[in-house]
Amino acid sequence: MDKDPKILLLNLPNPPYQRLWRESAGGFGTAISINPKWKSSSETSIPLFFPYASAVLLREGYDFKVVDCQRLQLNNDQSTKIVEKENPDIIFSIISLPSMKNDLQILDEIKKYVPTVKIVGVGTVCNMLSNEVLFKSKIDVVLRTNYPYITNIIELIQAFQRFKDLKIVKGISFVKDGRIFTTLGPTETDFDKLPKPCYDFIPLDGYETFEDKSGERFPYVGILDSIGCPYNCIYCPYPLGFGRKYVYRPIKVVVDEIEELYTRFNIRAFDFRSQAFAYNKKRALEICKELFQRKLDIRWMCEARADEVNRELLGAMVKAGCQRIHFGVETGDPKILKIAKPGVKLETIEKAFKITKELDMTRQAHIILGWPEDDYKTLENTNKLILKLKPDILNLNFLTPYPGTKMYEIARKNSLILTYDWSKYTSYNVVMRTKALNANELYAVKKKIARNFCKQKLKQLIFQRDILMLKRPQMFINKLKTLVNELIFPQY
Repeated sequence: MDKDPKILLLNLPNPPYQRLWRESAGGFGTAISINPKWKSSSETSIPLFFPYASAVLLREGYDFKVVDCQRLQLNNDQSTKIVEKENPDIIFSIISLPSMKNDLQILDEIKKYVPTVKIVGVGTVCNMLSNEVLFKSKIDVVLRTNYPYITNIIELIQAFQRFKDLKIVKGISFVKDGRIFTTLGPTETDFDKLPKPCYDFIPLDGYETFEDKSGERFPYVGILDSIGCPYNCIYCPYPLGFGRKYVYRPIKVVVDEIEELYTRFNIRAFDFRSQAFAYNKKRALEICKELFQRKLDIRWMCEARADEVNRELLGAMVKAGCQRIHFGVETGDPKILKIAKPGVKLETIEKAFKITKELDMTRQAHIILGWPEDDYKTLENTNKLILKLKPDILNLNFLTPYPGTKMYEIARKNSLILTYDWSKYTSYNVVMRTKALNANELYAVKKKIARNFCKQKLKQLIFQRDILMLKRPQMFINKLKTLVNELIFPQY
């Protein structure tokens, strides 16, 4: 490669009949099944890899293009053809766990049509399952670092350009002479040395939207104000994807990024993608203060632990435009909660939901079913807690033993894992049983819990219909359609 390379940042399509979120679950990705009658779906968020990689490449003066096959609703063949037409020298492509088989098949097909292209795999899967990715595909290299720390892509591009030994590049794995070589990763954890994310080359339309309190929908962009999760939850893949060290960006830089997206790109909604937004309460308050002082007409959401928030912080968040908060409730059984989420108590969760309700925040509860000790009694405790909390949105997942987590080792040791078919590892399929319940029993419990929740929400909606129809008619209609569809055509 004796010329300046043509670089393609590629997001591959959804697998057939699936809707995929590649950067969820610590970068392993999650997926839901969709109706076979639907062609595809662009309902996914903008991959954060795009703006961070774009910024690094732009700073070094490289020619590159961004192609998001999910956003374009392309199938496998269409994706291959569009890449063939681009005829790149180097491809950087995100690989996720539930789509890994499909991703690798497409990339191998691309190699047939563009045989000289160098393909680089990116993401948590490439770090945790690098041997499998490399041996089961024609991918040339995988990055062992996670964005935003991807400045090593420049070293890699230069090595390709100058035909240098790849062993000089930090934080990668590659195959040579039938063996896999892995180099030590860069230890850089300073946000200040990274260029600000670049959105100039990324179409911002066609992605999923954020529904605000009025029922109006807005395109939204993910924001990283910090990275890393210092907690020790045995099931959580966040530390694998983002590290345990809590590292943050300067507050002014974060808010400047939001204001630029607001003024230049007309973005009015944001998702704080930090793994622990409220871990440092003082800093979270300062972010809210800075946002409020800028007087931007924005709405945003974030994720937080129930034991991280208090009324002062939540009030400041609402004042700064926060409309939705995600809580990892996980379980309603106190004994399981003590093991699953050390330091959090049921009373703390209930208090957080009470305060956020009083502040009129949209509260999304994330529940995990299928803990090793789960049985009908513990799951009924979870059902009762959900009905007591009355969240606005409920996300019911099955416990997924992601490779590299402590839960993966526990599940293997106790012979609880039912399949190692990664395409099933969507967070919505049962891939491990409990000590008391099998897969069919877990599916039945999920169906019961989901229907109970939908019935509760429908009663609440009907009771509030006069107020909602007067103040927020579109939201009432949207919620009614969603609940009726869930009851008639359940997605479980």
